[in-house]
Amino acid sequence: MDAPLTGRDLDAGLRQLGIVPGEVVLVHSSLKSFGRLEGGARTVVQTLLDLLGESGTLVVPTFHHTFFWGGPQQVWDREQTPSYMGLISETARTWPGARRSRHAPHPLAAIGAHAADLAGRHNTSDYAFDSPFYRLLELDAWVLLMGVDFNVCTLLHMVEELAEIPYRHWAELSGIVVVAGQPSFRTFPFLRRYPGVENDFLRCGRELERQGLVQVVRVGQSTLRALRVRRLCDYVLGRVRQDPLFLVSAETRREASRYLPRWGELQEVQVRRPLPVHHSSHPVGEKLAQKLHIPRAPQVGVEPRRRWETRDGLVLEEMRFQGGIHPFVPALLAYPRNRPGPLPAVLCLHGTGENWQWLMEEPLSADGVRLRGWARELARRGYATLALTQYAHPPRPEPWDWSWSHSLPLFGHTSMGRLVSDALLAVDFLCTRPEVDASRLALTGFSLGGIVSFYSMAVDPRIAAGATFCGGVGSVRHLLREGSPTFHSAYFYPHGLLAEGLDHPQLLPALAPRPLLLCAATEDPGMPLAGVQAFAEAARAEYAAQGRTDAFGLFVEEGDHALTLAGLEHTVAFLDRHLKGQAV
Repeated sequence: MDAPLTGRDLDAGLRQLGIVPGEVVLVHSSLKSFGRLEGGARTVVQTLLDLLGESGTLVVPTFHHTFFWGGPQQVWDREQTPSYMGLISETARTWPGARRSRHAPHPLAAIGAHAADLAGRHNTSDYAFDSPFYRLLELDAWVLLMGVDFNVCTLLHMVEELAEIPYRHWAELSGIVVVAGQPSFRTFPFLRRYPGVENDFLRCGRELERQGLVQVVRVGQSTLRALRVRRLCDYVLGRVRQDPLFLVSAETRREASRYLPRWGELQEVQVRRPLPVHHSSHPVGEKLAQKLHIPRAPQVGVEPRRRWETRDGLVLEEMRFQGGIHPFVPALLAYPRNRPGPLPAVLCLHGTGENWQWLMEEPLSADGVRLRGWARELARRGYATLALTQYAHPPRPEPWDWSWSHSLPLFGHTSMGRLVSDALLAVDFLCTRPEVDASRLALTGFSLGGIVSFYSMAVDPRIAAGATFCGGVGSVRHLLREGSPTFHSAYFYPHGLLAEGLDHPQLLPALAPRPLLLCAATEDPGMPLAGVQAFAEAARAEYAAQGRTDAFGLFVEEGDHALTLAGLEHTVAFLDRHLKGQAV
C-alpha cells in the first residue's frame, strides 16, 4: 500500500500553485479527494496556516443550507451551527482563533490577519460591496479548489449579484440569528434563480483554464486549482457583458432567456418618455446638447440602499438615481466622516467594462492599464466623491454590449446623450447634499468616463472644473486620420458631430475659463498625440484670451491608453489648486 500523503506533500503543491506567506486564501475542499492523508483535515488546515504565516489569512465557506428553506422559525447560531461544507471547512470553523461572519445564508470563517475584518462585516445581501466576499476581491485573495470543481466556486455567484443577472430575482430569507448567545429575527435579501434555471460553472472553469488564469497541480489523488479572485470576477463579469447567460447550463438557457429584458420594448418605452432635451446657457454648449439629444429629468429621485462607516474614515452611501431616461442609475457617495464643512465634490466616471465598485474599492491599486479605488482615494483626500455605474453596464437593464448605440439614432437619440444625461442627473443630486459645496463641483473620468466628463462640462456651467484620463479628448478629425477609429464603440460617434462644427477644439468656448486638465498618453490608439497637441494649442489660446492661462493643464505620459498613479496625482494637485485654493 502506498504511504499516506503528508503535510509536506501538500505544502509543496501549494507553493507550486504560487501561494506564498502573507496571502489571503479562500478554500473550497474535499478531504476524501486526497486519498490517504496523514492527520486528515487538521493536517490540511495546519499546513495552510503554516504556509500563510501570521500575516496571511485562511478563509473557508461555512454554509448551512437549511437557512434557504427552513422558514422563519429556523435558528442559525453563529458560534454553534456547524458548517455543511465538508470536514476541512468545519475543522477551520472550530480552529482556535477562527472568526465567523454573521451573514446566516452564506457565512465565512477566517483565521489570521484579516479574520476580524472579514467576520465583522454587516452586509445584508450575500455578495454586496460591504460583504466579506467583495473584501476578498479587494485583498486580491486566492480562491483555492482542493479536489472540487468550479461548480462549487461561490464567487461566481458574486458576479451574478453584481450584475443582478436577469434570470435571478430578489427574494427574502428569514430566521432567527444567534450571535454571542443573543437571538434576533433577521431577514436577508437573496438573489434566487427562477424555477427551471440552473447554473453550470464547469464551462466557465474550462475557459478560465484555457486563458491561463488558473494554476493546476496534483497532490496525491487530488487536483488543486487556484486563481486570483480579482482575475476570476473581472474576467467573468466581462463575459457576462457579452452573454448574460454565460453561467447558465446549456439545458436551461432557453428557459433562462425568458427572463432577459425585452430590449426593443424597453427602448421604445424610454424614447416615448416626455423628457425635455437639456438646454445650455452657452450657445456652443446648447448646440452640442441638441446634437447629443441629452434627455433632462425635471428632478432627481433617490432610492437609498445602505449607508455605513468604514475603517478608512469615510461614510459610504449606496443608492440608485431615478427620474431620468433610464429606470435607474447605480451610484455610491463617499465623504470623510469628520468633515470640516461642505466639501468640494468630484463626480467620478469609470471606463468601459468597469462599475462604481471598481472606483470605490478600499485600496488604491494598479490593475494593468487602470487604477482601482481612485474615487475612494479622492474622498480620503478631502473630497465628496460620487461614482456611477454608467449606461450599458451591469446591473443596468439596457443591453450591455452597446447594441443600442446603433439603433438609438432611429429615434433621434444618441448613446452619448444618454451617458451625459446620467452624469447631469448625478450633478443634480450632488447639488442637494449638505456635505457638498455646489460651487466647487468637478467631473473626472477615465476612457469612456473621460469623454462623458468632457461633454458634460461643455453643456453644464455648474461644473466648476474637469479632468479627463485618456478620454479620447483631442480631435475627432485627428482620430479618424491618424488614430484607430475602431478603438471606440459606436457611442463615440454621434451623427453629424463634425458636420455641425462640434469637434473638440471647437467646444472650448463653452468650457473656458473653467479649469480643465487633459491627461494623455503618447501611444493611445483612441487619442492620437497629434490631436491632443492640436487641442492643447487651441485651448491655450482660448484660455489666454480669457485671462486664465493657469486654468488649462496638459499632462502627457509615455505609454498606451492607461490611468496611472502619476496621472491621478497630477489630477489631485490640479483639483486641490482650483477647488481648494491650495498652492502646489
